[in-house]
Amino acid sequence: MSFERLEWPLLTARLTLRPARASDAAEIWGWQQLPEVIQWTPRQLASLEAFTDHWVKHLDRTLVVAQGGRLIGSAKVSVQNAWSQEEVVTQAAGAEAEIGWALDPSIHGQGYGTELAVSLLVICFDGLGLHRVVGICFADNAASARVMEKAGMRREAHFRADSLHRDGRWYDTYCYAMLASEWAQQRASDS
Repeated sequence: MSFERLEWPLLTARLTLRPARASDAAEIWGWQQLPEVIQWTPRQLASLEAFTDHWVKHLDRTLVVAQGGRLIGSAKVSVQNAWSQEEVVTQAAGAEAEIGWALDPSIHGQGYGTELAVSLLVICFDGLGLHRVVGICFADNAASARVMEKAGMRREAHFRADSLHRDGRWYDTYCYAMLASEWAQQRASDS
């Protein structure tokens, strides 16, 4: 998947999204390593150097989110193959994406998460022409679950104690999704 075929930056009412650059890592690290952020992220990296190494390896699917010239978030759009039967595997190639995000805690509670999630859906459906988009979060991460619901995604699954957290406990997870047809209906009703 390449963000190169899309027009950048993507502007919303309050946010600017663009593909991440290696040079963004230091600014993102400033809030990315805070306890309230890493509590729900897949990895806890011990240093700016380790964070930068990981960041650079994933530039092909990472976006940054700016507000007023400051980087307040990062997001991923991880395009993947949809499940299919063998005879139609080529049609399922690159047909869906998993989205995710992390935001600076100083801007939580102001609607930026929902604005970002809707922007990611715009990228996935309108920009990349995908069939399906999913988002997964720990069930205890109520803020992310609410963001996906407010963006119009539906909860497809509640997995019981399926994810081992770094605190040593097993947590439930939620899986949210939206189809391109649902996105089109949502956009039509918003007009």
